[in-house]
Amino acid sequence: MSAASGVSVASATSEGAVRLLVLNGPGLGDLRDFDGNSYGGGISLADIRAACAELCGRLGMAMDFRQTDDEDEMFRWISKDSGEFDALVVNPIGYSRAASVEFEMYRSSIKQLVRLNKPVIEVHISNIFQEGAEITKPLQSPEGDMGFICGLGVDSYLLAIHAVVDKMKKAS
Repeated sequence: MSAASGVSVASATSEGAVRLLVLNGPGLGDLRDFDGNSYGGGISLADIRAACAELCGRLGMAMDFRQTDDEDEMFRWISKDSGEFDALVVNPIGYSRAASVEFEMYRSSIKQLVRLNKPVIEVHISNIFQEGAEITKPLQSPEGDMGFICGLGVDSYLLAIHAVVDKMKKAS
């Protein structure tokens, strides 16, 4: 999936369903270039999307799943489009692009969502804290509740979805 396609996948459309936006940033469109140890054994973004769609469908959630290699488009999705959703799960960057992304741009938009008490969970497929990892700083916002899950492959996303459901239940 490229920035040009902006493909959305709706896994549930029932009225009143929690609307989840799942964003994947630069370097995550093609995971084939990475070894299985870094990214959980040869998974693809399509595998992640399918697993998320299946879980959201079982949980009665509506999901919009996107990926872009364009930092400006990612910023627009976080700052503008995420307002139309109840929660955000974001994987801001893949290893191949870690050195070139301006994280502060993403952080400022995420801070606004957190202040609105929307669940925001940052995920990474691999452990960004392991020795030699190029990404070592999460987007974390100290102004509110923001979750963080890494190092669990596809399960990082699935745990984030379960966390969103739990947080939404507690808020209602």
